[in-house]
Amino acid sequence: MPAEDEHDRLETLVGQYLRAFNERDEEVLSELLAEDVVHHGVREDRHGHEEVHELLEAHVETFPDYAGETELVVAGEDAVAVRYTASGTHTGEYRGVEPTGHAAEWSGIAIYRVEDGEIAEIWIEEDRLGLYEELEMADPPAHLRL
Repeated sequence: MPAEDEHDRLETLVGQYLRAFNERDEEVLSELLAEDVVHHGVREDRHGHEEVHELLEAHVETFPDYAGETELVVAGEDAVAVRYTASGTHTGEYRGVEPTGHAAEWSGIAIYRVEDGEIAEIWIEEDRLGLYEELEMADPPAHLRL
């Protein structure tokens, strides 16, 4: 199979995953994830479908209107990198902070490794400081305040 066709296949698979995540479609997520998927998060790793579904549930509890928007997709030999912007309204407890009601937007990069037609591993890097500032959980350094 030519490399471009493989890249297209990987991008399509990850696109389906991202749509299912935004739509909270756990059935489709399970179909796209390897049984032993590992999700490397900002603070902890999650293993298997159940723990990845728990992550989705946590997002929805904290930000019921959570949505991610893909800005850039780059496919490699067996992986896809996605630059995204996420948004949501903080109406549930987050990291011990009571709901603020603030709308927040933050950016991130996710890398999805595909094996045997399934997502086998996910790495997430997000601008959590920016999110904390928007939720007034942290103040920006004085020299950066406008």
